[in-house]
Amino acid sequence: MKQRAEKFLDEWIEKYDLIEVCSGHDQTKVERLARRLIADAEAEGISETDLTEAFNHDTRFSALADLLAPKA
Repeated sequence: MKQRAEKFLDEWIEKYDLIEVCSGHDQTKVERLARRLIADAEAEGISETDLTEAFNHDTRFSALADLLAPKA
């Protein structure tokens, strides 16, 4: 399941140009995309836990993971 989550994440980030969005630090847009990412993953049968592990497994996404994390 982890490989499936990683493939989904790669494709989703490219499709929505998430790296560009996050580099602009528009927090509202980033949060909206984060919710959509989770919903799209769940629609594909990928749990939020698997998605989080895919983010944490790939160091290319560490900065994105920090930006997508809910703010306290």
